[in-house]
Amino acid sequence: MELPQLGPKAGGAEPVAAISKARAAVLERLRAADGALSVEKLAAGTGQHTNTVREHLEALVVAGFAACTTAPSTGRGRPAKLYSATLGEVRPTGYAALAAALASHIAATSKDPAGAGDLAGRQWAHAMTLPGSVQAHVPDAAGAHQARRRVLSALQDAGFGVQGDADATELTLTTCPILAAARENPKVVCAVHLGLVKGLLEGSGILENDVELVPFSGPGKCSLHLPAVPTP
Repeated sequence: MELPQLGPKAGGAEPVAAISKARAAVLERLRAADGALSVEKLAAGTGQHTNTVREHLEALVVAGFAACTTAPSTGRGRPAKLYSATLGEVRPTGYAALAAALASHIAATSKDPAGAGDLAGRQWAHAMTLPGSVQAHVPDAAGAHQARRRVLSALQDAGFGVQGDADATELTLTTCPILAAARENPKVVCAVHLGLVKGLLEGSGILENDVELVPFSGPGKCSLHLPAVPTP
């Protein structure tokens, strides 16, 4: 029996041409699914008409972002078509290719690849943090919750699929924007992502030693552990 591959699915790829929000919603459903989906299930999940979803799927198949298979026959009638995301097999382009190249360079030249990745992630966090957004006074529960919301928003903006809210002690990352690079050089890429989280939590009172990212923690996911904070 073939064992499921650990880790999240690919996500955040850059299509060659811009796609509509409606088509992107269909693609995101395919990425998040555990298996192939029918047109009817995708229509129900996205709130779109079945004919519209079918058109989106045909376009995604042509673009190489989805694959179409035929369901086993159950009797009379034509077997249903099933669709699944194929993004994990697409060659990285644009930002993803650049990230893979940088990760390979760091892994090959740095004496401490994980440390270099962590530093890069913290610098990334500092670059996206607005001046004054981290309070200079003694951290409190409200500040800790605000920092956790920053983390959740930043991960989503970066292209991660995130399950869980700002109060959760474990966030499940279901898609990764640079999955190919992470599989090739996890010590670097995953350290960057953990450094990003820790950098965004600086000044919040949340101890960074209690923050843990578990790469490829199970089929279809990575896990981010955050300590509980008091209710503000």
